[in-house]
Amino acid sequence: MLKSMRNNVKTLSWTLWLVIFAFIGFIFVQWGSGGFEGENLDRDVAAVGRYAISGEEFQKNLAQNLEMYNKQFKNNLSRQAIQQLGIAEQVLQGMISGRIVQGEAARLKLTVSDGELQEAIRSHSAFQRDGRFIGAEEYERLLAYNHMSVLDFEDSLRKDLLADKLKQLVTAGQVLDADTLRQDYRKENDKAELDYIALRIDEIKEEPAVSEAELLAFHAKNPALFQSAEKRSGDVLALKFADFKKELRLKEEDLFAYYQQNKAMFKVAGKIKVSRIWLAYDAPTREDVLKRMDEVAAGLTPGGFAAKAMEISADEKAKDGGDWGYWGWQSFSPQEKTMIDNLSAGAISSPVDAGQGFSLLYVSEKVPETQEPYDAVKARIRSVLENEELKKLAGEKIAQAHAAVKKAGSLKAGAGKLVAKVVDSGLLTQGQAIKDIDEMGYISQKLFALGENEVSEPLEFPEGVGVVQLTRVVKPQAESFAVARDRVEKEVRDAKKLELLTARAAMVAAELNQLADAKKVEDYLKAESLKVESATYQRGNRLGDLPATPGLDDAVFAMAENSYSQPLAMKSAVAIVKLKSKKTVTDADFAREREGYTRRRLDEARNTRFGSFLMSKKDDYKIRFNAEIFEKIKESATNRFR
Repeated sequence: MLKSMRNNVKTLSWTLWLVIFAFIGFIFVQWGSGGFEGENLDRDVAAVGRYAISGEEFQKNLAQNLEMYNKQFKNNLSRQAIQQLGIAEQVLQGMISGRIVQGEAARLKLTVSDGELQEAIRSHSAFQRDGRFIGAEEYERLLAYNHMSVLDFEDSLRKDLLADKLKQLVTAGQVLDADTLRQDYRKENDKAELDYIALRIDEIKEEPAVSEAELLAFHAKNPALFQSAEKRSGDVLALKFADFKKELRLKEEDLFAYYQQNKAMFKVAGKIKVSRIWLAYDAPTREDVLKRMDEVAAGLTPGGFAAKAMEISADEKAKDGGDWGYWGWQSFSPQEKTMIDNLSAGAISSPVDAGQGFSLLYVSEKVPETQEPYDAVKARIRSVLENEELKKLAGEKIAQAHAAVKKAGSLKAGAGKLVAKVVDSGLLTQGQAIKDIDEMGYISQKLFALGENEVSEPLEFPEGVGVVQLTRVVKPQAESFAVARDRVEKEVRDAKKLELLTARAAMVAAELNQLADAKKVEDYLKAESLKVESATYQRGNRLGDLPATPGLDDAVFAMAENSYSQPLAMKSAVAIVKLKSKKTVTDADFAREREGYTRRRLDEARNTRFGSFLMSKKDDYKIRFNAEIFEKIKESATNRFR
């Protein structure tokens, strides 16, 4: 039932996943450009219109998500992984999305009544036994076992139901094309088990000879292959963070005050290593299970705990000697965690009633939390405060300039005293670096997102902040032979290599198809330095890591079984394929499963459409963001991870 409840809660909370995919670009663009304002946010991490997101609520949601990810990482979640995954940003994105849903629902006067909420709880599959609601007492106990309060769960469920109402309203009338559905059904269900041998052009070390006439002819025949990339240029006002260092006025007392106010950020988290023996019970077996656990506890020693856990424990860590490591036990019941807190290192508990089961707990290691001294972290604090101050100074300056530029309609006309810093970027490809200004290519990326003469919002790049205005677009053009010659030569040489590979592949396929003895096949492959790879192939897929190839679906599913095919030529490789087995669906299969399949695909289409709807509504809400609170909460929540 626990697994069912968790799965169903995830299903209900679809808005979080919608946000991760639909809003992730929006949030990063806005944060990166300074588009969020932080005024009038003292204890809130963000606000969406009139809907605030308190620091306390964000901290709670972040902690829950970090615990979920830690379980997925088998209790090995690191600070680096948290940063790379952007977990804190994902959580806040989800909450911002929820506030937009809340605002739109209020605008449309959508509500969820107490009756609707109660009906959703009573019909929830996680709270059903033998087709009936488990009852209020069991419902509350089950939530408590999963570390949820009734108030929090029902508030979350009400929000999900409200979001679902809004989604239904927005996506009413959504339809799917019947032919597309049938084709997609085939793509999902047609499968082939394959062996294949790939011959790649980079395996040919000797370059084939080519003549100038061949190159000229190939260039003339394939003009579409030799087009220049689109290029754009713009006026750029870039303010480097480093240029504001002379304005920094950090004092020793500022550093120490930050340390005093944020001591929690500089704590080395304590850790407790826990092992557990767990046996489940129900009402009829409770006393028998308790008696057995009392008997086990009477003769249990630290040295014998792991062996006994492997022998009798019924939880997922039994095979590991009951070892839940340093953090896995955080998912235990409140009763168990209280016992763990009270046990000393090396101690074994008496049986603990964890709800639905009894536990014996062994604390093998207990390292107390420690506070890093000020002198040890002073350099880190200085770096943090300097970065914050530099971003603030540069951000204020660029915001002032941007307001004037928008009013003037021209970067050069509105830059005022900063006009000396406005430079012509020169023609750039998308993502190209600007030397001595933006080595990572953020500015050129922004140029490719602007319309003609459009002025960007302030954007942040690693070295500073800036504003850009698109001034020129050069569309792709056919390149002359002289310009494209090196690429023409590579194309021609690669084509000749593919011809050589195709000839060899045909010979290999013919040879293999004549060898019935498995040992002879093995010897032949070894002699030819060939490797057989296996794959499960579905329509629309690639063959392993080989390039996508038009017509591959038809070729694979038309093959005869258990013989190697004629060579299949691809962009940079040739493959021969042996079809071991295949499963293909018919129109009759589609007709039989059409109702359920259509319902699933319709839900996917509605979620996509609803995501687009929310994206279109983001500009209707003034979104404010308190970076300082966000970073403090993020640092505090991730502090226990190494």
